[in-house]
Amino acid sequence: MKHMYVSYCPTTAAGNKATSEELNGYFKKMKESGKEHGFDVVFWGNPWGVLESLAFVVTSEKSLDKYVEWRSAWSQKVAKEKLPVYFEASNTTIITEF
Repeated sequence: MKHMYVSYCPTTAAGNKATSEELNGYFKKMKESGKEHGFDVVFWGNPWGVLESLAFVVTSEKSLDKYVEWRSAWSQKVAKEKLPVYFEASNTTIITEF
């Protein structure tokens, strides 16, 4: 069963100051990490109509438990590699295919 995870993220001070190039580089690294865990980060950008400043969309046949594991692994990688923290939390909507 295929799932789509749509995450909305309030930005940190670093996220507010980041250029488009810096944000794209960050999300490209996130996409690489996702692939290692069976997730495909298919889109990212600025959402309209919500309070959050960043959004990204992930697809996979992996379950919510595996999604949470990947997001935890990504957070650890950000800390280990001392990448900028552009967001510290997210609100995620999960859409499951019929």
